[in-house]
Amino acid sequence: MNVQQKRPDRSPEAIERRRRAAERAHAANYREGLMPSPVFAEATERFIAGEITMEELRAIGLSPAN
Repeated sequence: MNVQQKRPDRSPEAIERRRRAAERAHAANYREGLMPSPVFAEATERFIAGEITMEELRAIGLSPAN
């Protein structure tokens, strides 16, 4: 990863915003009949916690192995 890239905000408020956004996205995908792979589900939890960025999460979701 690029060390110049800004890391996600890890404040409780930011974590809660990411959690709500992830829950909405999951619900929308569920309504369409889509379920996340175990790898993407784990990556989503890391994103919510502020361990990875949205770009990193997107890259995991787009990887052929996922």
